[in-house]
Amino acid sequence: MYDLADRIIKDIPSENEVFLYWLGGMGYIIRSRNHTIGLDIYLSDSCRNNKGDFKRLIPPPVKPQELRLDFLIATHDHGDHFDIDSIPVLVNDKTSTLLIGPGSVIEASKKIKINETKLVKLDRNEKKSFSGITFTGVFADHGQYSKDCIGIIINISKKNIYFTSDTCFRPDLPVLVPLKDPIDVLIVPINGKFGNPDSKDASYITAWVKPKIVIPSHFWLFKEHGGDPGLFVDYCSEIAKGSRIEVLAIGEKLGF
Repeated sequence: MYDLADRIIKDIPSENEVFLYWLGGMGYIIRSRNHTIGLDIYLSDSCRNNKGDFKRLIPPPVKPQELRLDFLIATHDHGDHFDIDSIPVLVNDKTSTLLIGPGSVIEASKKIKINETKLVKLDRNEKKSFSGITFTGVFADHGQYSKDCIGIIINISKKNIYFTSDTCFRPDLPVLVPLKDPIDVLIVPINGKFGNPDSKDASYITAWVKPKIVIPSHFWLFKEHGGDPGLFVDYCSEIAKGSRIEVLAIGEKLGF
């Protein structure tokens, strides 16, 4: 775990291969041969309040200053997806990192003095492409918690990653998020709180998406989050039998 930053830099995928590293919560590093993307990463303890609520239970596996990112995605402005302590370290005048997110993220970024030239607005039903990577913002229903939260589909090295972000399960998701291409990896929350699906509903999302690989996320970072990956495996094995389930350890690499 302690050499994770070094491994991310030195482990170079082949031309059409992608590496994923789980950082805890909903945070990931996506590594292609030529680019590195941070996705909803939370590397501080900034969500903790003076009562001790939302205290980080797992130490961050890497320090923000150790990462070299081309892009940082924040799907909404909640503190465990938009880390106000880490973002200024990752996105500043000394780095080439672009920060991508919906309107709420852009406004929150300005409040912490991120240079506007570093910001890329991506809302639902919008698509942006950089250096052969396509980012597509899609619908996510995080209810009253975040009205412009986006899911995101990333096409990189001929692979499609669908990151649902924080969203509930609802029967009309296939209409609201039309999937035109097969999904190689689905990343879905399973904590069952704050508007997110529990293990069973996350399995229904998996059955709809039919990804080659599904990764359960958003559990055990805070005591308030909940989530049971073992229960997800049980449900998903029955409800979405065609998908391979990968429960990652913090800092673990998945290549596909």
